[in-house]
Amino acid sequence: MNQPTPPLSITTSQTIGPFPHEAWRWAFDPGDPARPVQIEGHVFDGDGTPVQDAVLEAWVPGVPAPGDRPGLPPGFHRTHTDEGGRFRFGLPAQAQADEPACYVAVFARGLVKHQFTAILPPGCSEAPLLDAVPVERRSTLIARGDGAAPWRWDLHLQGPSETVFFDFT
Repeated sequence: MNQPTPPLSITTSQTIGPFPHEAWRWAFDPGDPARPVQIEGHVFDGDGTPVQDAVLEAWVPGVPAPGDRPGLPPGFHRTHTDEGGRFRFGLPAQAQADEPACYVAVFARGLVKHQFTAILPPGCSEAPLLDAVPVERRSTLIARGDGAAPWRWDLHLQGPSETVFFDFT
C-alpha cells in the first residue's frame, strides 16, 4: 500500500551565491553617459570592505529613457560592482526634486533576500518617503553632488552607516 506523501515543509531562502555578476552579465546595462542623471558609488559590507560582486537594479517608474532595453520596464537599469565595489549607472531626468530619483534593489552574496532602497536627489529634505525614516538615518538615502558632476551615493549593507532598506511586498 502506498502511503500518502507528507506535506513538504517550508524551507529558508537561499542566497544568490558567489557569482551572480557572472551569471547575469548578459543583462547588465552598459550605461548611457547621455542620460542626464549619472549616479556612481560603492557598495560596502558591514566591515566597510567593498563588495565586488553585488548587482543593483535601479528603476524610475514609468519614465522611459534612451537606451531602455526591450521587454524591460521603462527606466529600468541593471549594473554590477567591480573589483573595488564601484558601480555607475545613468537615469532619465528626475521630474520632481522631492521624489526619489530611482528605486534600487540590491542583490549580493550573503543576502538571503534582496533589499530595496531609494536614491533621493542631492539636497532633498522634504520628500514624503523621508517621513518613514528616522531623522538620523535619512542621509543614507540622499545622493551627494551639485548637479554638474555625477551624483555620489554609497550603499552600506550593514554597520553604523547602514543604508535604509524598505520592506516591499
